[in-house]
Amino acid sequence: MAKWGEGDSRWIVDERRDGTNINGWHWEERNMMKWSRERIESLLVGVDLDVPVSEGRATVTELSKFEGDSSVSTRKGGKKFGCFDLSFTVKWRGVVGVAADSTEDEDEVKGEIVVKEFCSTNDEDEYDFAVSAKDGKSESKALLKSRVEKSVEAILLPKLRQFCEELKEM
Repeated sequence: MAKWGEGDSRWIVDERRDGTNINGWHWEERNMMKWSRERIESLLVGVDLDVPVSEGRATVTELSKFEGDSSVSTRKGGKKFGCFDLSFTVKWRGVVGVAADSTEDEDEVKGEIVVKEFCSTNDEDEYDFAVSAKDGKSESKALLKSRVEKSVEAILLPKLRQFCEELKEM
């Protein structure tokens, strides 16, 4: 082992001011935030939340907030680790009416689902889905909010599981 400041021109890795890990000598880490946002958005937007048709319908309409960290680390020898610590908010829109497939007498309700601490180190039972409802008559808001709360975990968990598996394969 050479002393600090002594070097050999044959060495593949030099000390670099920018801290770049040349040629993935021991590890490599790739930022996956852009991919993660796009993938979560594609998995969740358009998903129908399980509301009985006789009571109305509700659908995820957009990914409105997305924060945190997401990366894939490759260790020496090629072993990959997907790591993420995310929080995000999706907006949903629903209608309540006499006939959910018609446009007569429908009451539109909008709301959000906030997912806090969606993290690679958490178990699925630790994920927190906070559902809120706004806009619309109070009875309609209460009805759709309760239906979305009952179904959100069963509908979103398989999609989030799929995200986790795909990140590991990157």
